[in-house]
Amino acid sequence: MSPHPLRHRVVSAAAAAAMAGVGLVGISATTGAGTASAAECKQESTQKKTLIVDYLFNKSVPASVGQGTEVTYTIAVSTTSIGNPYVQGVWDTPPTALKDVKPTVKVEAFTLVGGILGGGGAFGKLLQEKAVAPGEVHKDGSSWRINHTGWAIYSGQAYAAKYTYKLPSSIRPGAQLTSGGANVQATPSPPLGRVNMPNLTACTTVRAPNAGEAVLGSLDSAGLGSAEGQLSSTGSLNDVLPGIIGGVIGDMAG
Repeated sequence: MSPHPLRHRVVSAAAAAAMAGVGLVGISATTGAGTASAAECKQESTQKKTLIVDYLFNKSVPASVGQGTEVTYTIAVSTTSIGNPYVQGVWDTPPTALKDVKPTVKVEAFTLVGGILGGGGAFGKLLQEKAVAPGEVHKDGSSWRINHTGWAIYSGQAYAAKYTYKLPSSIRPGAQLTSGGANVQATPSPPLGRVNMPNLTACTTVRAPNAGEAVLGSLDSAGLGSAEGQLSSTGSLNDVLPGIIGGVIGDMAG
């Protein structure tokens, strides 16, 4: 019998962990644009455009999502210019692996409310999040499009469209999902009527579901769960935008 059985077990466990780590590194990571390394999987991208007014466009996604849950890609638009330009349409191009999945979409925007407040002549603004009716989410080539008569954008206060896709069970842990780009129709707008941004992409990595996701995912597959109640890391605009508005938009103003 070995005089140090515990030591042998520890060494064996360490060796097994090292082998498992090598196996994880070797997983093929399928993305919307091919195969990407972990270093290339960027959660967000940002582009600046000047179309009479200054626009900042941002697309983001959580760093990871649980297998079989949902993933939300957020397209945000802000400005540092005086006045309030409008967004009339947004096109999201999902990863190739999700091209046949119709998303649910929510829009987060500021709305004038309450008329004149306090007799001072100032209008109040309320940040509202509203679901877009499924019939108003249209397939347009490889993208999903939503339209409106005009969502207002106020200086330093972003408009956001959140596209949520259900992950097929065939997408395994380790896969990296890089979205395609985005298009935005805005006023003022470019000569062609909308801003085409094929490089406005975002990447997330699929991981094994946590305990809550696994339970709710099982209920959902049995018709008993709720996609809204799943504990997937779909992210929050409030988590994403403060750094963007305070940093990148600040560079535009400077």
